[in-house]
Amino acid sequence: MDNKRFGKAGIAPIVATLVLVVFAVVFGVVIMNFGRAAVQQESECTIDIGLEFSEIGGQTEICFDRAKEIIRFTVENGVNMDVSGVTVNVIGTEKAESFDLSDAKMSKAAVYLGDVGYNVGSNGEIRQIKIVPKIVPFDEEVICSKQALTAENVRDC
Repeated sequence: MDNKRFGKAGIAPIVATLVLVVFAVVFGVVIMNFGRAAVQQESECTIDIGLEFSEIGGQTEICFDRAKEIIRFTVENGVNMDVSGVTVNVIGTEKAESFDLSDAKMSKAAVYLGDVGYNVGSNGEIRQIKIVPKIVPFDEEVICSKQALTAENVRDC
């Protein structure tokens, strides 16, 4: 009886090794994805970017040119992080609009002069403007909505 037991073939050692290696790789990939998700969740703008409206002569540099229907603004980046772009959200009395300015790249301590078109006739008077910075702390772009610049009662240019 013992003789029959030893005569049967089992899993070849090479197959067992491959199964263990595949299992280890799959397990590692799953753990790495959980780790990446945790890092991304905690990386949501933990760095103070330091983005601010420029001030010249005591006046904040954001205004609305009614003749050309353009909102003009100047923002200064802080010294902590490069900015990869900004999103400008304009809330009017009739509707809101968003503008993605991916060309608004700013290195540390840089300045960006921007403008966006805004039609008062269809959107209503400007109630609020928010300029939201975007950064790339690791491999993916992160929108820093908690560090947005807000302007109300925007003056005419």
